[in-house]
Amino acid sequence: MARLEELEGAKIALDSVIFIYALEGNAQFGDRVIKIFEAIKQGKCQAFACDFVLAELMVKPLREGQIEIAQEYATQLPKFPNLTFRSITRATVIRAANLRGSSNLGLVDALHLATAIEAGWTVFLTNDTALRHPSPGIDIWMLADIEN
Repeated sequence: MARLEELEGAKIALDSVIFIYALEGNAQFGDRVIKIFEAIKQGKCQAFACDFVLAELMVKPLREGQIEIAQEYATQLPKFPNLTFRSITRATVIRAANLRGSSNLGLVDALHLATAIEAGWTVFLTNDTALRHPSPGIDIWMLADIEN
């Protein structure tokens, strides 16, 4: 089992669920992800997310007619200190296809992982066990496996 302190100095890629837990105050994992975002804000680690994360986060507020919240996510999250968002490139698409070809990953999950790998990040933080891959080229950490 990993500890939050082990993320210090790391270059971590964040899956959408990490943002969702923080933004929605998840009862089980909310405190843990808030600590992770505090560490990112303080520069203890560098974080990265694929632009797909923004699209996934905006869906719920848009469905609920909360357009302002969706717009706030799109404009404010990319300004979060020590957090970088990256677009999909052709190299990312090709890497995602290779990941899908060697696993049962869905396209969006493969694109998330491929974007992180292409960017040179070392840890992909998620809580989605479907993202486990035998050899993706990045360490995949499950939030549920991290101690406070």
